Amino acid sequence: MKQAAANKTLELEMPGAKRGRGRPATGNAMSSAERQKAYRDRKREEKHAIVISRNASQEIPPDDGSPRRLIAELDRAHKTVEQLRRENALLLAELNALKQRLKS
Repeated sequence: MKQAAANKTLELEMPGAKRGRGRPATGNAMSSAERQKAYRDRKREEKHAIVISRNASQEIPPDDGSPRRLIAELDRAHKTVEQLRRENALLLAELNALKQRLKS
């Protein structure tokens, strides 16, 4: 469709090109009950994941293959990183003190 004042715009003639407004239907629409059930299931899984992450500090066998093992491994890695950061800060302070002693 073109504006009435646009005299240089060409109107394209394509049969079947006009379609309705909005997103086209796919035929896979869920009913309200199905959407609500899926929402409850997602919330239930999130709650379960939170409980798992709280229990992640427990030692889990490496061949478990579950996300709990990965969460526990991540917690250990975070603790190691924090320890290394503390050591780094101490070493930097010692280095700065030695530099000051060399200058004086």
